Amino acid sequence: MPLPRGLPAILSKHPTDIIIASALRTPITRSIKGGLAATHPEELLSSVLSATLKRTKVPPSEVKDVLVGAVLQTLGGQKASAAAVKNVGFPSSTTVATVNRQCSSSAYAMTILANALRVNTESGVGGGLDCAIAAGTESMSLDYFPHRGIPWRVADGVGKGSKVQEARDVLMPMGITSENVARELGISREEQDRFAMNSHRKAGEAWEKGWFEDEVVEVSARKVVTEGAGEDTKVVETGWEIIKRDDGLRKGLSMEKLAALKPAFTADGTTTAGNSSQISDGAAAVLLMTRAKAEALGIKPIGKYIHGTVMGVAPRVMGIAPAIAVPELLRLTGVDKSEVDVWELNEAFGSQSVYCIRELGIDPEKVNPMGGAIALGHPLGATGARIVATLLNGLQKTNGRLGVLSMCASTGQGYAGMLVRED
Repeated sequence: MPLPRGLPAILSKHPTDIIIASALRTPITRSIKGGLAATHPEELLSSVLSATLKRTKVPPSEVKDVLVGAVLQTLGGQKASAAAVKNVGFPSSTTVATVNRQCSSSAYAMTILANALRVNTESGVGGGLDCAIAAGTESMSLDYFPHRGIPWRVADGVGKGSKVQEARDVLMPMGITSENVARELGISREEQDRFAMNSHRKAGEAWEKGWFEDEVVEVSARKVVTEGAGEDTKVVETGWEIIKRDDGLRKGLSMEKLAALKPAFTADGTTTAGNSSQISDGAAAVLLMTRAKAEALGIKPIGKYIHGTVMGVAPRVMGIAPAIAVPELLRLTGVDKSEVDVWELNEAFGSQSVYCIRELGIDPEKVNPMGGAIALGHPLGATGARIVATLLNGLQKTNGRLGVLSMCASTGQGYAGMLVRED
């Protein structure tokens, strides 16, 4: 079946549709100081996978494949992720792999699996794949420092010493790419700070309304305290506690408080800790299957996957990528931007968020209605699946039908995907 084009075709229902049966996430908490700081990424993954099975009542044996977005974990996170899958109770017939497309990893995992499900459905090949999970997990508390996402070993002639500028640029710290976007594309400090303040406001209001309760699952987390100070500081595990909410929201935030923050990456820059995404811990999972499979299992879909695409941009301004990926997605699907009810654009930095909204010419009121990564946090490998959960939840809460998610990714890439909410 060809890719549906135009809104009527996209909203129609067919047995071969790739539906979303569940989209859940853990709370997202601040690295080092947050409630999940001592909990390992495989433990976070176990939590969200267990919740997925419990809420949907899908037998583990029906899930043929689990693809996990993992950016920072040792050995690509594959063995730890596979252990988590087995720990939850999936049988040996359930296969596991990981994918690293930086910030878009788990969203791209969704696209890979959706395409595989389509191929199997339409051609009858692929080992009977009709049900799979796209997930993502990240503990930036445990895996981000001290390298901060920059490989410690890259051959000099290929990396920093390369004769090719873009090869050198892929190793550029992300904060510097934000400064490049702000300086070269005319995004002011005030615009960035105001965008950040609105992200916190919207996220806070969404929590107050109880909007996040449908997507967030509680986690039994390792509880630790610190003893001593300076070089004598010791981290002591004191048992376990239940974490139920995001903890990065800043109450009482004002433009004055944001303006008082110093630039984080260059002395004369405009990117600060206040208008950048938070370094965070968390996990998310999206259960995909064919509509025919959902009907056989008695599953009521919450959404339908339409399409996803990836586009490349110059690494030094990687944040502009949604402004490139989204138009391509709209072209491929034959959808006009006016027909999109909710946009979930990952807030890597205020600079690139402001630029992309402006460049795309979309209504800011339809963008991240429940807040974004500046307020909620950005646990790299988990963010794509987190945004899927928030997008479908946001569509339901605002009575929207069609949603688009997009994000930039380190090394100069942009992902964009389209989903439909189902009743």
